[in-house]
Amino acid sequence: MSDDRLDQLDYYELLRIEPSASGDDVRRAFHDFAMRYHPDRYAGAPPDKAERASQIYRRGAEAYRVLSNLEQRKRYDQLMAAGTLRYVDPTATEERAAKKPEGALEVKSLRARPFLQKGIDAEKRGDLQQAKLNFGMALQHEADNAALKQRYDDVVAKLKK
Repeated sequence: MSDDRLDQLDYYELLRIEPSASGDDVRRAFHDFAMRYHPDRYAGAPPDKAERASQIYRRGAEAYRVLSNLEQRKRYDQLMAAGTLRYVDPTATEERAAKKPEGALEVKSLRARPFLQKGIDAEKRGDLQQAKLNFGMALQHEADNAALKQRYDDVVAKLKK
């Protein structure tokens, strides 16, 4: 088991509700949760704190999606009784794998995503200067992303030709 406290919480604990909570209770609890952990609240925070808040928020959004869907909630309750704390929908996992091209570039930071997409779009258009600028901006938000760094370096190399 992970040492991370987040990995030890079930969805009910995360949203601070009882398993008998109604749909309205789930909605209210998620609203309160979002007010505490939404990434926009941590815009000026140190990167590690902002990333942690984003990680917590993503898990809370996952909890809300599952607990607000009656079928998924019923399945989650069964999984939880067997000791599983996170809901995994096998059909969604298969669909996601089918949609994602092999070697696709991913970023975790919500702030890096728009720059990544703009960089990809600019590169497709052949605007390498704009691609370099946007990949560079994405790297400022996610400096430890080796694949993103490689993409940036590739564009810089193309510009030098």
